[in-house]
Amino acid sequence: MLASDIARQLRLLLKNSPDAPSLSAFHQTLDQFASQNDDNPEQAEDLQTHLQDVYYDGMKDADLPQVKVILETLYHVRRILPPLSIIETWFDTVLRPALREPKLAAEAVDHAKEVIVAALSPIHRIRDAVSSDADKNKKKEKAREFRRRLMDLYLLDAYNESSGDDVLEWAELDDAQKERRACWKSNLEDVLVRIGLQRPQDLLTELHHCFSLPSSRLQLLLLLNAYTSQPNFPQHAGVLAAHPLMQSLIHCLVFDNSATECTVGVTVLTKLLPILAVKACDDLKRLLPQLLVVLARIICWETRPYYTLPDLALEGVRGRDPDTLVEPVIEDQRDIPQADNANRLAIRADLEWERLEQTFIGASATAPPRQQYFAYLYYLFPCNTVRFLRGPVSWLAESDVETVYTISWEEALDEDKIRSKSESLLRGHILHPLLIWRDAAHELAQPDFWAQYDVPKIVAECSMLDVRAASMGLREQLFAHTSQLSSGRREPRTQSERPEGPLPPPPPPPQAIIDSPTPIVQILSSSAESGTSSVLHTLSSAHPTSSKLQISLQEMISTSIALKSGLDIEVIDAPNEVGWAATLVEHQSRARSRSPSRRSTASVSIRSHSPDALRAHEEQGVPSHVAVAIAGLQREILMLRSELNFELWMARENVKHIGRLYQDRVVSRTAEVERQGLHNRLREYKAEVYRLQKEVREQKEQALKVKNQYADWNRKLQDKIKEFRNEKSSWQTEASAMRAEHKETRDSFAAQSKLLSEANSKVFELKTEIKANQHKVDRLHDYERQIEQLIKLQRLWESDVHRLNSQTEFLGECASTHKKMELRVANYQQVQEELEEKIRRQQQEMASLESRLVVASKQLAASRKATSKSPSPAAHREWNQQAAMNKRLREENSVLYDENEELKAMIEMLKAQVSGRTGLVSDPRASPFMGPTLSI
Repeated sequence: MLASDIARQLRLLLKNSPDAPSLSAFHQTLDQFASQNDDNPEQAEDLQTHLQDVYYDGMKDADLPQVKVILETLYHVRRILPPLSIIETWFDTVLRPALREPKLAAEAVDHAKEVIVAALSPIHRIRDAVSSDADKNKKKEKAREFRRRLMDLYLLDAYNESSGDDVLEWAELDDAQKERRACWKSNLEDVLVRIGLQRPQDLLTELHHCFSLPSSRLQLLLLLNAYTSQPNFPQHAGVLAAHPLMQSLIHCLVFDNSATECTVGVTVLTKLLPILAVKACDDLKRLLPQLLVVLARIICWETRPYYTLPDLALEGVRGRDPDTLVEPVIEDQRDIPQADNANRLAIRADLEWERLEQTFIGASATAPPRQQYFAYLYYLFPCNTVRFLRGPVSWLAESDVETVYTISWEEALDEDKIRSKSESLLRGHILHPLLIWRDAAHELAQPDFWAQYDVPKIVAECSMLDVRAASMGLREQLFAHTSQLSSGRREPRTQSERPEGPLPPPPPPPQAIIDSPTPIVQILSSSAESGTSSVLHTLSSAHPTSSKLQISLQEMISTSIALKSGLDIEVIDAPNEVGWAATLVEHQSRARSRSPSRRSTASVSIRSHSPDALRAHEEQGVPSHVAVAIAGLQREILMLRSELNFELWMARENVKHIGRLYQDRVVSRTAEVERQGLHNRLREYKAEVYRLQKEVREQKEQALKVKNQYADWNRKLQDKIKEFRNEKSSWQTEASAMRAEHKETRDSFAAQSKLLSEANSKVFELKTEIKANQHKVDRLHDYERQIEQLIKLQRLWESDVHRLNSQTEFLGECASTHKKMELRVANYQQVQEELEEKIRRQQQEMASLESRLVVASKQLAASRKATSKSPSPAAHREWNQQAAMNKRLREENSVLYDENEELKAMIEMLKAQVSGRTGLVSDPRASPFMGPTLSI
């Protein structure tokens, strides 16, 4: 199918034409087209062009059903759509408006999110691997810019709860606009989270770059909180542990002075601890010193004093305008030095960190939650945690941890304060067994005891380190043991007396715990104080007939603000519908009615950090008490949301652990009964198995016989079919061969007939020409005979001339050779005479030497006789001289003998050459060099 056909079907669907295909059939067509053209960029570009034409022709003002169809189309072809087209074309025209529309179907919104994520997915990276380097770099840059744009939209365009401007603007919006903005932020956050689950490195890099701006850190931490709360996040926890974003998160908790930001950051870090312990243990050990520094920071965090709201009626009586009250009222002047407890230590310049000061002005800031964070660190690294709390500076020095400030750790950390503040934490937890079995050094070197644990088990084990949780667990264990003993005394039964009927129903599964309204409240409030349980009990007893516990969120917020405002409050049982917060809002509306033309800017903005900023906002039309109230509301909402997310995460991990424990309990409870029942049934099954095996053997034998018969019959039929097929194929081959032969014969006969007619005409023409040229042919024959005779004569003459020339050359060569031979013979004769003369001289010399040798021998014999008779030194010397002379004469004799033999050989050679014999040497050039005359 072509792209034009898909565009035509899409037009019919958008126009609700009767000829339009069904949505399911159209989706199948899109999936088939995408699978067939997965590696065909031309078809993808063609489809992109047709889809743009369909949209721009009449879809700019489309209604929601048409937008849904467009989104479904893009969703099904997202694999083959070019990423640049999604980023540059479809995001601004279709996808972005769809994310802003709250009335759009959830399925269509999910399709829009998937298309956005597909533009950055690795599928396009693999498909673009064959493109050039320039195209790759361009696409990577576009994808990077698109991720940064999504992040900027989340930070700057979406609703920001920590910005006073956005809060005041939100208050002026109607319900539809509020719903649109909330939908836009929720969808943007979901898109970024999905991108992070597919491309964690890219999302974490963007978050790390945005952390350099202090005003965006709270939003980034909220996004990171949502990202780490995803069930699939543990698969990518190792990427976060090794990413620089982890350092930015730790720096945020160590350096910044915003309690709200640190609260959210500690919540995120608390969730990360058990996940990193399972997925990235080595990175967690590497980060342990910095995590303990964060623990010291939040332990020593002081609660910011409350700002007391003025009594408006009293101030009016005193003659003061409540709208001009911008200074916070401090009850005790001795608390003024402690009002500013921020971290003022200078940060090292190489860290390049800009400190975030107070986020919400006028709101009371509680210390970040330290209980769960300490519990996880204490459970995972008990020895090092206790060792750090005992001596932080010495532990950091032993670990070679460089200070993050311009001063040393000894000056930056107050050890006495850390010890005093951590005492309550240590008292609230039971003794960890590893504190007895290990020390701090072995704890980091030896294998981790949680190596085989999963995240839910670590979360459950950490919660059991709390004294209250441990005491409740011991009470439940003791109660269960006591109940078991009492029931055993009341109903003593043996195994044989146990009824064989069905077992009693097992305890409800974990899903029942989730579905029931009351237990989920108990789960979510597991980390609360004991007073919370009494409050919930009171509330539940106040509504005995209701099936669900009903709590007003507005009453909770109003009560929280009133309690933290410092006013005198009378607690009553019946809730007051028009409370302190409602009065405050009415006062704010009256202030706005007095100055409708002035637009207020947020005194709770992150850019406001001091009472001077409150005065500046007061000049713009926002009363100080309104700013303080809004700041308190905003912070309470953020803290409640962060705490709710953490409690939901804790509940999810606890439910996983409960499910596993439930399965173990059911298995252990029913194992014995099932074993007895299975043992009884085993005997029955053995007899039945024997009978069935016998029947099976008989059936197998019968089946084997039938199978063999069927195989024989089938083989016979196959043989017949094969014979018939072979015979038919041979007939068809013969018929085709005969048809081809007949056709060839007919064609050849026609061609031969044509050639024969042409040959007859040519023969007639040739006969006529022969008769006309006969006399010329006769004359040519005569000429040819004459030419042949002349050629023969010429050849004879040339042979005679050649023979004569060769004989002449031969005679010249013979004469030259004869002359050379004469000269060589004369030369050889002269050499022979000289050699004979030399031989005669040598023979004479040899004769003289022999005679001398005889004389010397006689003298030697005589000297020996004389020596034997009367040996003397002179005779001995003479004898030695004679022996040396004899040795020398023998050597000369051997040399002369060799020379004589050589001369004889040379003489024989010369004689052979002179006499013309071939002898040992047939070629005179092969004879040895005999003198200058032999080279002629």
